Amino acid sequence: MKKQDKKQQNKNTGPSDQPKQKIVVVNVHQSKLVVWAAIICSLIAFLLYANTLGHDYTVDDATVISNNKITKQGVAALPEIFTTSYRAGFWDRKEGLYRPLSVAMFAVEWQLAPESPFPGHLMNVILYALTAFLLMLTLASVFREYSLLLAFTATLLFVIHPIHTEVVANIKSRDEILCFLFAVLTLFYLDKYLRSNNKIFMVVSAIAFFFAFLSKENAITLIAIIPLFVWFFSDKSLQSTIRISLLFFGVTAVYLVLRYSILGEMSGSAEMQLINNSILGTENRIDQFATAISIMGKYFYLLFIPHPLVFDYSYNQIPVTSFGAPAALLSLAICLFLAYLAFAGIKKKNPLAFGLLFFFGTISLVANVLFLIESSMAERFTYMPSLGFAIAVSVVLLKAFKLLNPFTIKNFTDLFTVKPVFTALLGIVFVLYSFKTISRNSEWKNNLTLLAKDVKTSPNSSRIRYAYGSALLIEKALKEKDPTLKNGYLDKSIAELEKGVSILPNYSEAWNHLGIAYKEKKNGPAAVASFEKARSFKVYTDADFYISSGLAYGMTQQYDLAIADFTKAISIDPTNAEAFNNKGMYFTEKGVLDSALVFLNKAIEIKPDSYEAIYNKGNTYAKAGDYSTAINLYNQAIKIKPGYMDAVLNLGNSYAALKEYQDALKYFKLVEQADPTNVKVVFNIGITYRILGDETNAAAYFAKAEKMKSGQ
Repeated sequence: MKKQDKKQQNKNTGPSDQPKQKIVVVNVHQSKLVVWAAIICSLIAFLLYANTLGHDYTVDDATVISNNKITKQGVAALPEIFTTSYRAGFWDRKEGLYRPLSVAMFAVEWQLAPESPFPGHLMNVILYALTAFLLMLTLASVFREYSLLLAFTATLLFVIHPIHTEVVANIKSRDEILCFLFAVLTLFYLDKYLRSNNKIFMVVSAIAFFFAFLSKENAITLIAIIPLFVWFFSDKSLQSTIRISLLFFGVTAVYLVLRYSILGEMSGSAEMQLINNSILGTENRIDQFATAISIMGKYFYLLFIPHPLVFDYSYNQIPVTSFGAPAALLSLAICLFLAYLAFAGIKKKNPLAFGLLFFFGTISLVANVLFLIESSMAERFTYMPSLGFAIAVSVVLLKAFKLLNPFTIKNFTDLFTVKPVFTALLGIVFVLYSFKTISRNSEWKNNLTLLAKDVKTSPNSSRIRYAYGSALLIEKALKEKDPTLKNGYLDKSIAELEKGVSILPNYSEAWNHLGIAYKEKKNGPAAVASFEKARSFKVYTDADFYISSGLAYGMTQQYDLAIADFTKAISIDPTNAEAFNNKGMYFTEKGVLDSALVFLNKAIEIKPDSYEAIYNKGNTYAKAGDYSTAINLYNQAIKIKPGYMDAVLNLGNSYAALKEYQDALKYFKLVEQADPTNVKVVFNIGITYRILGDETNAAAYFAKAEKMKSGQ
């Protein structure tokens, strides 16, 4: 028995020590097993993410789908999509991203089902399942001199890994899915060429590589992987390897020329900001490197223990560090050890070495080690590199259980009955990872669900605080009709935004939304202070900012500053009816009635159904003492917006000014019915009853008003 174990151990040294070793089972049954394994992996992939199909748009989906004016044109926008930058339809700023393939798919999906996220989620899940199927076929072919368990275990680990939830559950990350899918196809057909010398396969491989580029820039890392792939999985000479690689260098050159002709730049001119990458806060290159290495350690940790997961790792969730920190030293030691294993195994064509080289090669573009990028860290950055991790871990496990070499199998279940302990271990990982994947998917249901969870997981992230506070403000508070509920949402929003600016005091966007929240709370001084902070850190070029800021100034009776902001808004957008309306409103407050009418009339000219402008015009005439004209205008506003209580209240005030008290009482009572908590109108009713000589009702309403004031 001992001799047999020793013999088995010698066999498990792998093909690097026995280059002439062949697969024991090479027949039609083996091919069927590979296909069945691929089908099983793809089904698992689909089922793991099936719970995302009913999810909403989340986080960055708005930038390329729901709030992207180009994407929302549907198929008519396809020519523009392929000739503009990635988010050209969302903002006007210049960016160095060219990823037309996913945006083109989003446009088609929008054409088929406008406003619906379902097609996007369904397509992500289908593409992920297709990736699993093709990955299994590819790995089974390239690792054909090893046990089929190597390909299956590596594919399964990749498919079930929870770190991929951001990529699949977030529709926007279609770029990651497509890039990796075409990368797998590139290697799949390259392997076919290496085994057959059929140049058709080389052409297909090159085309797939070009489509990977059109999906995401990360495809450029394959330039390093392809020569390694040829070396590890063929007997091609160095000269042949170089010749094959030149084809892919040519594809890269074509893509770069295309990219430059469209974007006008190669690397991108977008300014890197501290909010996106904490490493920018380091004081020297050594600390910069130490922080980047520490982040690599965080990646290693999440690849083994994917908990907790969070969609954002920006400032200051990952603080800067130095090599005096144990985490940085440990991460450096791990990187050096794995790099040693990788390079030491090149000569022997060790599959462990290939897995490690694939990991380091594909993560190099986003690791902040060789150069800084716009982000500190992101789980989606591990999507392609995690294949290298899955291969390396699978090799280590199979070697440990003496399952790396091929063994005779008749059906799929034989793969798991040879070593029950290995099967049990794989089963435990499968259950734990699958549970984490499904539970994490549920947190991607919508913005508020995701942000409410991740703000607890990543409490030091200024961006998550800002995003959660903004979501509470925009998605809840600004849409809420109930005053009590609205104030509750505003209070929560303000608390999150305040925490956001306490972490990063120059976070202009957070100050801006904080100003809006305070404005909605009717806290004019706090709103003004927040807007002034926002504009001190950024020059705003959108009219909405100046409209919000102007309203805050108006609330604090700083009418000249308010009018100046509305003038700025009009200079940015001369067709903005709201800016003209607000400018006219505050000219009324200043008593400059002629100017007020000029701007209010312009607002109505731009937007004839602007009940706010018509109402404010009524206020202007009321202030001038022309109550009859004011009453006509208030009625026009109510006709456009039935139940417009501000206009109803001022109808009552105007009739009272005309001493038509019965009509005044009628409109005051309508306001009271709509809002029984309105102390002012209750008091006005009391006054009106007294004027009419009804002292009993007058006393009752005065008592009611006093009770409301005292809060009893």
